[in-house]
Amino acid sequence: MNTANILLMKRAIIKLIKQPSAPLMGFGMSLFFLIVYNAGIGGIGNLEAFAGKGYLSFLFPIAVISLAMGSSSGAGQTLNADMQSGYFKRLYFSPASRWSLVIAPMVADTLSSLVFTAILIAIGALFGVTFQFGFLSVLGILLISLLWSFTLCGFSAGIMIRTGQYQSASIVTNAVFPLLFLSTTFLPRELLTSKWLLTVSWGNPVTYVLEGCRYLLVGTSEANYFFIALIIFTFTSFISVVFALSSSKKIKI
Repeated sequence: MNTANILLMKRAIIKLIKQPSAPLMGFGMSLFFLIVYNAGIGGIGNLEAFAGKGYLSFLFPIAVISLAMGSSSGAGQTLNADMQSGYFKRLYFSPASRWSLVIAPMVADTLSSLVFTAILIAIGALFGVTFQFGFLSVLGILLISLLWSFTLCGFSAGIMIRTGQYQSASIVTNAVFPLLFLSTTFLPRELLTSKWLLTVSWGNPVTYVLEGCRYLLVGTSEANYFFIALIIFTFTSFISVVFALSSSKKIKI
């Protein structure tokens, strides 16, 4: 990686630090989910299906998911601002490669998601969220968060570049949001009575993120959910990078 590409990465990170609206929005939305849903229906955590660990630990994975969803548009925002300001045009004859213009904001946004996920984990621990394997559980959740964030950022950035419209960066979030309600987001599988919802949840990738995290947190799920989540989102992360890189060829200078 040449110096120009490194400088682009550094610039994207510094810019996000100075203008952290997207990750802060995701962080705020995550805390909102935790506080409101735990306050509203947290009493069901006394049921046997929650393994005596309470509802907050069961609900915590939704905060990890919503955090990345709320901040994934950050890469699209950065790209849109640079394209509107003519930044890409000025860099056209520089040593910087075209792909680095796309990857830099993706990396910055993913790193910010990891930082805020770590803060969220610390807050959760203070309020009683359990971690079945201690620090290994924390590392596992951060790994899932990394793959989930990179997947969303890649597709968001790629779509924004291909359409040239800032609003299109939210297409990914809007597409993923309904999946939250077609999964085991609020109740364990044992308590879901709708057969069609149970069927749909098996094919829903969000289910494996949720259940994979719950295996690490409260042990209410099996280990295979965690490994399936790693396989699925390693693949989607790779596809999102390929999509974003191929989209970089669509940039009009």
